[in-house]
Amino acid sequence: METPVGRSARSAPERVLIVCEHGRAGAAAIELARDLAERTQASLTIVGIAPHAPSGGRARCANSPVEYNKAVAASVAHDLDEAKNRLGDAAINAAFVLLVDGADQTLEQLTRSGGFDLVLLPGHRRPFRKPGHPAAAGLSGVAGAEIRIVEPASQPQPKRQPRRPAGAAG
Repeated sequence: METPVGRSARSAPERVLIVCEHGRAGAAAIELARDLAERTQASLTIVGIAPHAPSGGRARCANSPVEYNKAVAASVAHDLDEAKNRLGDAAINAAFVLLVDGADQTLEQLTRSGGFDLVLLPGHRRPFRKPGHPAAAGLSGVAGAEIRIVEPASQPQPKRQPRRPAGAAG
């Protein structure tokens, strides 16, 4: 299921930016991107965002922020590799970008500079509200870009058997 945020696309997208995240919603965004690329020949850019811990000062509890940042970046790079595998043949012409939060350009800057007309964001579950994504509000002001929140397909719920009245023979 997709939830548009901001303007609505009138024609098939030509340049699509996909935020790669671990989990069902991230996989759904990659699957949708693959389908778009196969149907419309859209150009895909898959971006993984690695949070960055500041490395100033001394390490606390003997944990180095530098080592932590390397481990997080490696994990996000692994997610990008999995996305490449999921895309199949659509990955041949796709670009894969690892953004380090606070060290590289922001997602909004990448969206503006890349001329993307569609951005796919994995939906995050929020209590008592529709799924959203933390970056959606910042990206909604990017001219010419349609922002879609992509939710995973719902899993079928098992059918509940009707309760039999007490003492009923069965």
